[in-house]
Amino acid sequence: VQTRFISLSDSIWVRVRPEFTTDEEVSCINRRLERYRKIKTIINDTSGFYNYDSKDRTFGIWEKEKIPCPAFLPISPIDAGNDIESTIDRIRKFIDENGKVFLRTNNETAANGMSLLDRDTPVQEITEKLKTLINRCKAFLLRRKDTRIVLVQFIKPKTDHNFNDLYRVHIMFGKVLSYYAVTADLDVFHNCDMDLNSLNRFIELNTSISEIVEKHKEKIIKASEVLGCNLGAIEFFIRDGNPIFLEFNPMWGGQASKIGFGNSKFQSYLLENKTTLVKKIPNVYYFLNYKSYYKNLFESIHSHCIE
Repeated sequence: VQTRFISLSDSIWVRVRPEFTTDEEVSCINRRLERYRKIKTIINDTSGFYNYDSKDRTFGIWEKEKIPCPAFLPISPIDAGNDIESTIDRIRKFIDENGKVFLRTNNETAANGMSLLDRDTPVQEITEKLKTLINRCKAFLLRRKDTRIVLVQFIKPKTDHNFNDLYRVHIMFGKVLSYYAVTADLDVFHNCDMDLNSLNRFIELNTSISEIVEKHKEKIIKASEVLGCNLGAIEFFIRDGNPIFLEFNPMWGGQASKIGFGNSKFQSYLLENKTTLVKKIPNVYYFLNYKSYYKNLFESIHSHCIE
C-alpha cells in the first residue's frame, strides 16, 4: 500500500531524477530523512546522491574499491575557462594515452553534453567543444555545484562482431532483480537504435546473459553497494571476459521500461515471436511484463521491510 506520509510508511523510496535534482532539493530531502534513517528502510538515501550523480565521483569510488571502470580525468570548468591552453594540453595528453575519449559533463544523461574525440580530432574542434562545455557547466553550477567537465576513456568491447554490447543489471537489497543486454553497431547508442540488423546479436546476448551475471554477481552487487545505493540499474561492458562498469542509475524509466526494446519493427518481431523466443530469452519477456515485474518488485520491498 502506498502512502504519502513518511511517518506511516515501513519504507521510504527516494525517487529523484538525478540530472534534474538541484543541490537545494537534495538538502531538503536529506533534512526530511534524517529522523527516519535509523528506524525505517530507506531506498537510495540521498546522503549518497553525488556518488552516482557525478560520474567522476562514481569512477573515483570504483577505482578506489578496485572495481574495473574507464580511465577518467575531471576538469574544473572554472579552471578550464581561466586557462584554455593548458586545459587543451591536458585533454590532448589524455587522448594520446587512451586513443578515443568522451568529453562530457559529469552529471547529465542520454548523451547530453557529450562529444567523442580521438587522436585525429583537430585542436580547433577540441577548443570549440571545450568552450561549449564550459558555458554549459557554468549554467548548471548555479543550482548544481558539483558540476564538472570530465574526460572518459572510450572502451569498445572486444567481440567477433562489429557490435557494442551493453549489459544492464537491476539490483535490489544486495540481490539481482533482473537483467538484459542491448547492442548496436554504433559507438554511442540508445535502446531505440536497435533495428532488425541487431536482432540476432540481441537474442544471442540475452540467451547467455544469465551465465555472465552469475559469474560476476558479487562484483556487480559490490559496484552498486559502494555507491551507497540499494536499488538501481548498473551498466557494464564485457572485455576479455570481465565487466568494465560504466554507470549506475538509481531509477529506470527509459524506452525499455515503457514500450519495449528497439525500434517498432524490432518490438513487433519480439511480440510476434514470443511463443518461441520466451524459452530462449525469458529475462527479456520477464522485464517486458510490466505489471507482473513491478508487482514482484514492490512485494520484494515489502518482504525485505518485514524480515
